[in-house]
Amino acid sequence: MEGTVDSHTHVSLLPFEGLESMALAGVRKIIGCSIFFGAKHAETLFDHFQQMLTLSMSNAAKNGIKLFLAVGIHPMGTPEDWPRVVDALPSYLKMSGVIGFGEIGLHEGNKREQEVLREQLKVAREYGVPVIIHTPPQQRVEITEKTIEIAAAVGMEPGKMIIDHANLDIVDLIEDFGAIPGLTIRQEGLTPHLLLNHLERFQRGVLNSDYSNLKPNDPLSVPKTVRYLELNGAPPEIIARIARYNAEEFFGI
Repeated sequence: MEGTVDSHTHVSLLPFEGLESMALAGVRKIIGCSIFFGAKHAETLFDHFQQMLTLSMSNAAKNGIKLFLAVGIHPMGTPEDWPRVVDALPSYLKMSGVIGFGEIGLHEGNKREQEVLREQLKVAREYGVPVIIHTPPQQRVEITEKTIEIAAAVGMEPGKMIIDHANLDIVDLIEDFGAIPGLTIRQEGLTPHLLLNHLERFQRGVLNSDYSNLKPNDPLSVPKTVRYLELNGAPPEIIARIARYNAEEFFGI
């Protein structure tokens, strides 16, 4: 399938050859999310955003891929002076290719993480932009419930939220709230086989690789999943939605 969209990557951690492979496999648009593990200062994230806006944009374009960026404070890289980053976020929305905030959310779920998420969601609500929300590998139901509670209290429109790394344990929570399930394909989470067996439950979702070099994963997980679904008789219209059209509509790309 040509024209697929990878709705969640970490392009600052994606080698040039990874972009080349994605392009050869038919990926035409990707969303690059912010993450700088262990960031200590606001300037660290500002430099990180600048790298994505320049080098990452250039590398994607050289491979015929349209890169769109989501900026924000990842819970695993929150600087001590994080309010400075929140204050700067609206200025990034004026920059070409920036479509919203991400990857933001809760990892441990402590009060500091909750405050940082709350303040970023307030900005997203004010400016009407979409957000990509992190969910961790542990305490997933509790963390997702707390995330939804914070978003509802802030008044964030559920349809402007992708709650990512969805699986059978939290997809009903995401759906009941009205958010979009982010379908991260990897061996320790949602696999192509599992997706195929529960395709109706995930059909509002958006496929992604969550590619980075922080853990083993595959920049080709989206096109490989598309091929697996096609070879195993999944409805073409659902494949097209989760691999392209849902993401294009959500991000306005």
